[in-house]
Amino acid sequence: MPTAKVNDISLFYESVGDGPAVVYIHGGYGGAGTSVLPREEEWVHKFKDSYQVITYDRRSSGRSEYPDSEHTLDMFVDDLRGLIEQLKISKLFLIGSSAGGPIALKYSLKYQDTLIGLILPNTSARVWNHDGRMEATEELKRRYELFIENGSEKTFDLLQQADAGAKPFYLLNQGPNSRPPNTVQQFAARELETKRLTNALSREEKIKYYIGELRNQAAYIDSDLRGDLHDISTPTLILHGDADTQVPYDLGKELTLYIDGSEFVTIPDAGHGIMQWDQAISAIRKFCDGIAG
Repeated sequence: MPTAKVNDISLFYESVGDGPAVVYIHGGYGGAGTSVLPREEEWVHKFKDSYQVITYDRRSSGRSEYPDSEHTLDMFVDDLRGLIEQLKISKLFLIGSSAGGPIALKYSLKYQDTLIGLILPNTSARVWNHDGRMEATEELKRRYELFIENGSEKTFDLLQQADAGAKPFYLLNQGPNSRPPNTVQQFAARELETKRLTNALSREEKIKYYIGELRNQAAYIDSDLRGDLHDISTPTLILHGDADTQVPYDLGKELTLYIDGSEFVTIPDAGHGIMQWDQAISAIRKFCDGIAG
């Protein structure tokens, strides 16, 4: 299992193909759901014929380490930079999907000279800091303060009891997401298997994953990068599904107001997670091919 020691933690990564580098920052907030049954990035095989595709698990996500420390967006950027340096990649296309988008934006602002192109699927400069998530953001702040005051075990017990059988709190105001028809059954089966594996974890493992996810979410509190985005001059492709309810479509379109010269692509009838949609992958491949030549 390939891992890199970065900022005193182990990051899991995979690298396939050969050619210009495409580095992918996944979405989500880590936790058991990503670690007991790691993500499958089906789109990668459509790039590996002409590109070196690097996917990795952020700290407290997937198969990477869950450090017992605060998480911040700047820390996620430093982790990414450390991995890129270890892999000796000098130039790259950077894809930041959903919660990976703010990390990609902050990386772009700090290391713009390393980028060939920037791709932003179903994301925003303020994934939590908007009207649609005010209630969820206040609840996240309450939970993180509870953790700071009480520590991991007590916080886990209190919140697990409150959440028993409920939809994740940060999705309470979100409607259902549409998915490509051919993936619906596959997704449902994966959800069931993830739940079964999570239930079989030890108490210690459940606490580790639960607190890791909370730390991940808290890194986004009050983050709003819009004011800095005019500094990005890298060729940029923004994609969004017009049925996205987790990161509303208007927040994706908003990015075009701040990133000068950016290209925007709407994926009709697509919900969140558009890396599953063939139209999105085709648009990304066309964008990369057009720059890489």
